[in-house]
Amino acid sequence: MMAGAGNYFEVELLKHLHGAIEAGDILVEADSARHFSRLAQCYPVAGSKIRWSHLPGSIERHENAADRQLAAGCDFFGEMVALHGLTGQAVHIGDSAVEFALLASVGEFSRHLDALLSIPQHHYFVAADYSWCMVLGMEGGMSFGRMANGNTGTRLHTFISA
Repeated sequence: MMAGAGNYFEVELLKHLHGAIEAGDILVEADSARHFSRLAQCYPVAGSKIRWSHLPGSIERHENAADRQLAAGCDFFGEMVALHGLTGQAVHIGDSAVEFALLASVGEFSRHLDALLSIPQHHYFVAADYSWCMVLGMEGGMSFGRMANGNTGTRLHTFISA
């Protein structure tokens, strides 16, 4: 477990993930800032959001019914994993309630998706090489996209002003 995790959401999430963390199936990285910086280098952004409309082939959906958003997010995650054959290591970062990043396999994240998505924040799931990104928002927005040409490590788009 991570020392210094102190807000309610961090403590509860770490309690839920304790077994997977102890088993080494999920790694906790103290700060998610470097992952957000890397996303901004790899994907077109406006302010702090990915501009999905500027990412060829991206998929966007929205669930308006508040009582369906958690289930819709889980369904979307599963659909994108199956549709795009997502496997291997990935990173989970949140934009407000949880400061740390989680590193695990896509399958491991699938097993803990309810606990992750119950935290009120935008959830970013990103391939370890940043080749794909999925965002599940707390207002019902769901988005998925791949880096153009699968070209990791290269600035593909310029920043778009908000």
